[in-house]
Formats: sequence, C-alpha cells, structure tokens
Amino acid sequence: MKIVVDVNVILSSLLKEGRPFEVFSINSLLNKFDFVAPEFLLTELEKHKERIFKISRLSRGIFDDALRFIIEQITFVPKSDFLECIDEAKRILADHLKDAPYLALALKLDCPIFSGDKSFKALCPEKVLSPTEMFDKF
Repeated sequence: MKIVVDVNVILSSLLKEGRPFEVFSINSLLNKFDFVAPEFLLTELEKHKERIFKISRLSRGIFDDALRFIIEQITFVPKSDFLECIDEAKRILADHLKDAPYLALALKLDCPIFSGDKSFKALCPEKVLSPTEMFDKF
C-alpha cells in the first residue's frame, strides 16, 4: 500500500521514539507500506535538521543513523510527476499551502498521507492518517 510521508512525522520520529518511529520500525520488518514523498521533503528536512538534532539530545551518530533508517524506506518523487495535481491541492489547502506537494502526490497516486499535522488532518480528514492510525493498520 502506497503512503505519502509528510516531513513532520520524520522530524517527530527524530525527537522522540513514539508512534511515528514505531511505524517506520515495524514497517522495516513487515514491508506493509510503500512510503513515497515529494523530493521537496528533502529540502524541508535539510532546513530543519540541525535544529531538530540539537533539540533531540541524541548523539550525532545515533541521530544520523535514525534519519538514514527512515529515509531509506522512502521513494522520492520529482514534482514533475505530480505537477498536474498541484492546483487542486492548493485549492483544497488554501491557507495551508506548505503541504500542497504532499497532497498533490497523494492525489496523483490515490493514496493516503502519513502526517501528524493536526491542521493538515482537519483540512483533509479522509486523506491524512495520524501516526496512531498508521500504527493501527499493522
């Protein structure tokens, strides 16, 4: 089952080993989900990585290993592959445009989005699965 991954579940996985990290951990064993994300996620991740590292209080090695463990489970998709869905995603998200690439990819692939962003979930309740909802799918 394809699932679009939002950057916030990766960031929260690095901050604490809660549900988001458990989803990635269990999936690495069961391969139930085929995680995908827009290449844009890598840009967002790079922008926040050092701040998240400092907050996490993990050693550099453990932080880098955890990040690599998660990233290796995700297939990254160029914007050109879902460009035709961007306008619809922007229309749906209106005041929450930062998530438009994730929604556009989910619309293109007709699949849900793994995200802990409550605002995103409120705007797209049928499309967005919280970490707990993802965990329950195992």
